[in-house]
Amino acid sequence: MKRILIFGDSILRGVYVEEQTHVHRLYRERTASLAASTGCGVTNCSVMGATVATGEELLRRKFQPEDGDAPTVIFEYGGNDCDYKWQDISENPEGDYSPNTPADRFAAGYGKCIEYAKSLGSRVFLCNLVPLDAGRYIEWISRNLSKENILSWLGDTSMLYRWQEYYNRTAEQIAAKYGCPLIDIRSPFLCSHSYSGLLSPDGIHPTVEGHRVIDGLIAEAIRV
Repeated sequence: MKRILIFGDSILRGVYVEEQTHVHRLYRERTASLAASTGCGVTNCSVMGATVATGEELLRRKFQPEDGDAPTVIFEYGGNDCDYKWQDISENPEGDYSPNTPADRFAAGYGKCIEYAKSLGSRVFLCNLVPLDAGRYIEWISRNLSKENILSWLGDTSMLYRWQEYYNRTAEQIAAKYGCPLIDIRSPFLCSHSYSGLLSPDGIHPTVEGHRVIDGLIAEAIRV
């Protein structure tokens, strides 16, 4: 049986935030859904909070040359890479801060992941980023922190969206550079008239409905 290995962060892991309790939950249908729709064995190696550096470490641990026929590999990184330590910013909005993974290191690290998987014979797909809702996200990250200070450092709320879009464009450029098919999980969210219903209360994780949209997009791309 052909295999699919998925390496990503909480988005492809299937994390969502429950509407009433605001507790993180796990959408558990992804592996079975993709297996049924693609006819492949699916292993989801995605980890909540993962950056591209985490991805490279996991990839080398989970995918070894002696594993037999090379699986199809799907990568999805950038959401945590572009994020900041908001508590530090809240405490000192006049400081100089870098994201978890600066853009040049993000591109270089992503390239290493792709090159490693391809060197073992895998077909590699990249996902771009699910768009965030800046209004919801600012409220989420400023819980128990100073929203005023965070906004002072950001300049405006929409900077959250623009900065994530910058990393999204970088991921798309990386896919093109390395000749990887891009699974566009961003556009269907942006074009949806039910956009707010596809994102959890934190503004960054899909709802269960949003995750099902992603499943369909991945399956369609893999079957081509």
